[in-house]
Amino acid sequence: MAIDSSAGTDLNISGYSFDAKIARSYYDDTPVSMTVSVVNSATGAIKISLSPAQTAALDAAIEYIYDVDMTSGGGTVTRLMEGRATISPGL
Repeated sequence: MAIDSSAGTDLNISGYSFDAKIARSYYDDTPVSMTVSVVNSATGAIKISLSPAQTAALDAAIEYIYDVDMTSGGGTVTRLMEGRATISPGL
């Protein structure tokens, strides 16, 4: 995922932190934290992932919700994306 500034140019994300979670509902007391890795801070590139064990623990019969937040060094939190996630079982 690439993060752009409000002007549409790459955002340098040095000094930012990230939080990403997936849950069964907005009221889920135990959301699963996803790993957010900075791929290239100068261009705002990040990678969001779950471990194989985390993925295996998800139920394919449930539609999950997720969100990804970015926090600046000054403490401003920005929601980068949110939505629904469907789990597809492998063969």
